[in-house]
Amino acid sequence: MKTIDTTHYDQPFIDFYQSHPALYAQSLQTRVATIADYFLNQPYQFEPLGEGEQGRYSTLPLYRGDQFDCVTFVNTVLAMVHASDLQQFQQSFVKIRYLNQQIDYTQRSDWFTDLEWNPHLQNLGYIKDITATFVDKDNQPVAKIATAIINKPDYYIQKTITDLNLPQLSETEFENRLAELKAEGKKFNAISSFLSYIPFSALFDTQGQPIATLWKQFPNIAVIEIVRPNWRPVNPKDKKTDYGTHLNISHLGIAIRTPESIIFYHASLNHTVIKLPLIDYLKEFLNDTRSAPVVGIHIEKIC
Repeated sequence: MKTIDTTHYDQPFIDFYQSHPALYAQSLQTRVATIADYFLNQPYQFEPLGEGEQGRYSTLPLYRGDQFDCVTFVNTVLAMVHASDLQQFQQSFVKIRYLNQQIDYTQRSDWFTDLEWNPHLQNLGYIKDITATFVDKDNQPVAKIATAIINKPDYYIQKTITDLNLPQLSETEFENRLAELKAEGKKFNAISSFLSYIPFSALFDTQGQPIATLWKQFPNIAVIEIVRPNWRPVNPKDKKTDYGTHLNISHLGIAIRTPESIIFYHASLNHTVIKLPLIDYLKEFLNDTRSAPVVGIHIEKIC
């Protein structure tokens, strides 16, 4: 079996902890901002992580700091926020990414953000859903509900060879392992997901200008989830295979309030980890004409 160079993947975190020895005496907001800034400009890579060298379906590293997709970036920042050294980070990352801390491909909490990742991290005390608390100028709730059927069995049935990261296997072994994964997927059920979101019509006026009443209610630090109800993506690995299920969330990142604005940090598709004003980022979706458009955001306060 190919050996993973764990020293290489540890190094960014070792360097961080050595260069920020007093960070964990600072406020939560300062910690989140400092860690998010540390990873700016790291390249985007869809699904850069696996279960390590003993992984049944992926031997990619358990964690890394040199490339991210949107959810592994957020996972990494949140894990580091709750750890003052490498060992604590490793433990925190496993706790975040795997249901019941079971390092297993099918136990990843971040396959389905609204169905599993959100409630899992809420139970850990890392985030809190505050979406439904937002009100308009008349003190009326503005949140709406996005719905989708998350079909986990079909999600696994649609898996292809490109989804496995097992360079040591022969072609026949690959096919057998893929069949094994699809069989594992049959133990799950399709489940309806209901996700609260703040529609763009509450965040922006008809001229596309931000409505101050709403933006003043944003917390100092939050996970922002981009809501695209009942969206049916294709597999990002091969750009053509059906994903196997509908989703409600297409992207996520971290928002941090500054004196000037609310800054959005995210691993941008086919780009790098970047930051920009959240208002500017969301304005890109105001005229979304796709069949399943982005319609708003879900907000989880970072705790």
